[in-house]
Amino acid sequence: MNDEKQETHVKRALSALDKIQDRLENELDSRPPVSEKDAGYRSGISEALVCVMEMRRSLTN
Repeated sequence: MNDEKQETHVKRALSALDKIQDRLENELDSRPPVSEKDAGYRSGISEALVCVMEMRRSLTN
């Protein structure tokens, strides 16, 4: 039963990470770098995407 709960939590976490990744990718696609400030903003989004992907990978391994 504990394994079932853990599996449910992992599935929920993966679903949430997928949603976060989609939002970050959409934000990245919708904001072309026009200024240095925009480039910094996009860099932050890219870093967040890497973190999401690493977290997702850690949950699936």
